Amino acid sequence: MIEPKFTYIILRVTHYTLLLWLLTAVTGLLHAQERPTNPLSPLPVPPSKPVNTSPAGRSATESSRTVRPVITGVSGRDTTRLRVGKDTTKTPEDQFATTVRYSSKDSSQVNGQIVELWGNAEVVYGDISLKADYIKLNQATNEVYARGRYDSTSKKTVGTPIFKDRSEEYNTKEIRYNFKTKKALVQGIVTQQGEGNIRGKIVKKDAEDNLYIRGSIYTTCNLATPHFHINAPKLKVVHNKQVVSGPFNLVINQIPLPLGLPFGFFPFPKKKDIGVSGILMPQYGEEPNGRGFYLRDGGYYWAVNENIGLQFTGQIYSRGSWGLGTSGAYNKRYRYAGNFQLRFNHNTSGALTEAERLLSPDRNDFAISWSHAPQNIGRRSSFSANVNVTSNSYNQFNSFSTQAVTSNVAGSSIQYSRTFGKYVRSGANVRVNQQFGQVNQQTGVRENGKTDVGIDYNLSVNQIAPFALKGGTGRWFESFRVGFQFDAQASISNTIRSQIDTSGLGFTVLPPRGTILRSRDQIVRDSLARADSIRRGFTVTDPNLIAFNLENLSRILDNRNVTMRYSIPVSLPNFKIARYINFTPGFSLQGDIYSRQLTYTYDAAKGGVQIDTARGFFPTYSFATNASLNTRVYGIYNFHGKRLEAIRHTVAPSVSISYTPDFSGSAFGFFTKLPAEGSLAALPEYRRTLSRYRGLGGSYGSSPPGQNAIISFGIVNQLEMKVRSRDDSSGAEFKKIPLFDNISINGSYNLLAPEYKLSPINISANTQIFKNVNFNLSGTMDPYAYRPYYNAYYSPYSSAFNGYDPTVAAIIGQESTATFPRINRYSVFAGQGLGRLTSLQAFVSTRFAPKKADAPKKSPNASDATLKAINQNPDLYVDFSIPWTVNVSYSFGYTRLTPTQSAIVQTLNLTGDFSLTPKWKFTYQTGYDFQYHAPSLTTIGVNRDLHCWEMAFNWTPYAGSASRAGNYSFDLRAKSSILQELKLSRRRSFFDNGGFGGGYR
Repeated sequence: MIEPKFTYIILRVTHYTLLLWLLTAVTGLLHAQERPTNPLSPLPVPPSKPVNTSPAGRSATESSRTVRPVITGVSGRDTTRLRVGKDTTKTPEDQFATTVRYSSKDSSQVNGQIVELWGNAEVVYGDISLKADYIKLNQATNEVYARGRYDSTSKKTVGTPIFKDRSEEYNTKEIRYNFKTKKALVQGIVTQQGEGNIRGKIVKKDAEDNLYIRGSIYTTCNLATPHFHINAPKLKVVHNKQVVSGPFNLVINQIPLPLGLPFGFFPFPKKKDIGVSGILMPQYGEEPNGRGFYLRDGGYYWAVNENIGLQFTGQIYSRGSWGLGTSGAYNKRYRYAGNFQLRFNHNTSGALTEAERLLSPDRNDFAISWSHAPQNIGRRSSFSANVNVTSNSYNQFNSFSTQAVTSNVAGSSIQYSRTFGKYVRSGANVRVNQQFGQVNQQTGVRENGKTDVGIDYNLSVNQIAPFALKGGTGRWFESFRVGFQFDAQASISNTIRSQIDTSGLGFTVLPPRGTILRSRDQIVRDSLARADSIRRGFTVTDPNLIAFNLENLSRILDNRNVTMRYSIPVSLPNFKIARYINFTPGFSLQGDIYSRQLTYTYDAAKGGVQIDTARGFFPTYSFATNASLNTRVYGIYNFHGKRLEAIRHTVAPSVSISYTPDFSGSAFGFFTKLPAEGSLAALPEYRRTLSRYRGLGGSYGSSPPGQNAIISFGIVNQLEMKVRSRDDSSGAEFKKIPLFDNISINGSYNLLAPEYKLSPINISANTQIFKNVNFNLSGTMDPYAYRPYYNAYYSPYSSAFNGYDPTVAAIIGQESTATFPRINRYSVFAGQGLGRLTSLQAFVSTRFAPKKADAPKKSPNASDATLKAINQNPDLYVDFSIPWTVNVSYSFGYTRLTPTQSAIVQTLNLTGDFSLTPKWKFTYQTGYDFQYHAPSLTTIGVNRDLHCWEMAFNWTPYAGSASRAGNYSFDLRAKSSILQELKLSRRRSFFDNGGFGGGYR
């Protein structure tokens, strides 16, 4: 009896249980929207076929349901249309602060305040967006969860979450994010930070967008399996500033290396940020023949603000040398940009004995560089600077650039100009020109450096038409124009002339104490002997140089030179003659202002002239009238061939005449007439009339006395041919091909000169052959004859250089006692031809490269400043996308110093690169000096593109002279991500102090 009763109780309990379950289900369906759940609790596995809770009459692919007025979404195939509901009530604090939009491709399920989305799901909340295959959204807790889906067909996870917060993007495996606290918990993250990307296993994100990553790697390689990375157990990413790492080690090709540091600091400034201040890690290495082991360019970078950044660095060497430096860059948008660098180095030889210390004393070197470029947009003033001032031996011992080490000159300038109104413009320029001299073979240091410091000032008034200031009415006198130009120059240098040029004087000069008399031919011979000695390795002292230092400052300042010049050009109305000839008259008033003046005194007892210098303010003036004629004539010769149709010859002759009165009278005070007595009695008056400013520049520093009537002439020729096009695709039947762009001849003739009326004739020509071959030719021809003159007392060996060199004596030979003065007779009448070629320069160059080789580099990710720097300095980069380039140039220079002596320069230069494979690039630079039968600076480079790495090998087997040796370098370094995209490799010059300069021994 017990058993039936037990069965009945069980049946009753079962029935009550089923009834209770049904009531609970119905109540849940009726009040599902008001039942909160916790999305961070373990989530149920979604059914294989998600439940469709869309209203009746709609399919799953078209359903749309709103969870409260602030959440709207569209599921199904329509993923572009998002309807936004209007919330007219106040939003509770625990709900979303703005509208949340969601969409999915396959289906969605709304259960109370929980929304689940499957298939290309997307949730957008203000600036935040999340895409994944599965997303679960909870309004009550303001949280969202997303993950991917495992695809059994492809056997990999697809639809992994992609989280975007403004400009930041994170690729993850799984993410939980709270919209209210802005905190997130991420499983497996890949994010781009600066030029590198960060990957981690477990990541926490705080409200300030900082990331705390465990099991992280940092790399600039963008492959799924990077070629290299930094492996760090813990890593913190400070938003938009830097990456801070704990202990880490380097991993290459998935092979951990025992190379690492206890901490790491990796800044990644954005394009518009001010940058990140931080420590600069030094470079380390050894100079085999120089200053020993070193730590170089370590220090601190200070990001002052968004317009300026400063860098403080230092260097130290094991043999006692050290150095300090600072550099910076600044930029003011739409105003200016620039950079600067200040460096000081104390170099010690590290010698062990007193003899070695005397041979190689300690040196202090410095370098100052400054570049400032304005961006003048509607401004009246302009300021620019390009400064490069160094001590003579700085580049030799402290520069890291091959070009700087081998360079022997440097120039600097600072310019300022301003416009006043429409017509007046003023400007000033400070310049410094340096020549570092040659290397002393005993000390290994450059000597005999030349320095020239000057200040230039100009004030100009554009030519105006005073009778047509308001436009004029076309009357002839309204074309009358007048202007003004003033130029001033002050300069000092360490070149103190100890030799006086006596060419063309015709009388004996009594030299001041400490000076030597030399004719022009003697000076030329001394220069040739000195240059040949330097070429063969001898150290030759220039007799005209003193050291540019504080000890000689008084002598340098006393040797200052100040010149000023003004001119008032006047343009008279021009008109045509015979319809085709333009006639332009003119008038000008000009003058010079000198700071020195020469005085000449004849000493009858010594039979010579004493020359003294007086300082002061000495203005001069002169005026001249001029007129010019020019026209253009065409000549055509028709061929009517198969392709050649005709050749056209264009001739543009021009003739001008100018007249300057005689200002050599005593009333003007610009010239001095020596008395016709003693040794001067046989000289004509014009030979005894000397300018008080001879050799000081300006009009009266070079022009002879007397009046001048100079006819200047010139003729310009152009040759081009007209040929029939090979194809008619361009629509043109004929095209013009230039044969010679310019063939010109220029000269002048002084009608009133007592002798040498005709000036040297200048000839020039240039053309382009086969579209890519450029040819330039220029030369000068002297129309007057020469005759030999023997000077028995001349001996070049006592003054040209220190000591007697038998090799130089053999080169000069017996002709050292002969000079060849110019005579007032045309060479054609003296049996010496049409003239004597005094100089000739020829240059031929060509470039062979594929099409688009010279196209500017472009990149969507690189900044404008980076692209500008790359396009302005293409020689600093190796472009792997260009298979080959070849640049060939040939230069020839000829200078005829005397009828028997000449100087010739003849070189062939070859530069270029070629790719054996798309990843291997070979570069080369070489040449040959035909005069000395030796190669020029030769460099061979091999570059390998390793995707995120770059390898470079550079070898200089020959550096151009006996004072330099060959060198090589090998670099393996990580590449910038921007250069990866552009397929570029940065060239970096190798520096080895022992290789280039011999270094300190």
